[in-house]
Amino acid sequence: MRKLNGLVAFVSSTALVVNVFASQRRRGAQVTPSEATSLNEKIRRFAPTPLTANTAQLSPGDRKALQKIIAAAKYYDALYLRQIWSGNEALLKKLAAGKSLLGRLRLHYFMINKGPWSQLDDNEPFIEGVPRRPPQANFYPADITKDEFNAWLNTLTPDEKEKATGYFYTIRRGSNGKLKTVPYSEEYREFLDPAARLLREAAALTSNRTLKDFLNQRAAAFASNDYYDSDVAWMDLDAPLDITIGPYETYND
Repeated sequence: MRKLNGLVAFVSSTALVVNVFASQRRRGAQVTPSEATSLNEKIRRFAPTPLTANTAQLSPGDRKALQKIIAAAKYYDALYLRQIWSGNEALLKKLAAGKSLLGRLRLHYFMINKGPWSQLDDNEPFIEGVPRRPPQANFYPADITKDEFNAWLNTLTPDEKEKATGYFYTIRRGSNGKLKTVPYSEEYREFLDPAARLLREAAALTSNRTLKDFLNQRAAAFASNDYYDSDVAWMDLDAPLDITIGPYETYND
């Protein structure tokens, strides 16, 4: 389905530009193709690449488990959108509600970049009215400064400082305006809870002991915010499926 949808989206993007201009001409409107042409040129730089896998050698249980794992991974699309920018979800909703063909081009390129900035063009905004891409993404308050963050760090205990500078917490403002850490398990609960349920269901389907252990451990980590045991279980993984799901690294992916 990903291959088919990606191909249809890519091919139809060219037709969108033509249809935008044609519909404008039929209405007698002034044709201004610059934005549509620019978006189309940007979109055409991304060639659809089919990703396939031969699952014939998997056991029936592992094939069923794989479907559950894929379903769990899809929750990370929305989670990632939220991490990139605090305005992403509202903007996506606005773009998805648009009915014009030009609006569909904007939505399509938004989904490619997972935001309103063109990553191949030094993160130049391609949606009018959006700010420059925030360097802190949505892991920190939009109005935070480095000086404020560093001054706050100096007030923390070693354990609190490790959380504030670690991989599994966001920084937010409390009701009093002061900075605080929020664990991923709380910040992204609406995505992690259903993903964890699916991983537990996948664990029940596989007969591979190491895969079963990792899936259960990772599902538990989504709730506890402690990823150590599940990372150890991943290192011990000896299974036909090699699963990577959770908070890894600090770059865009």
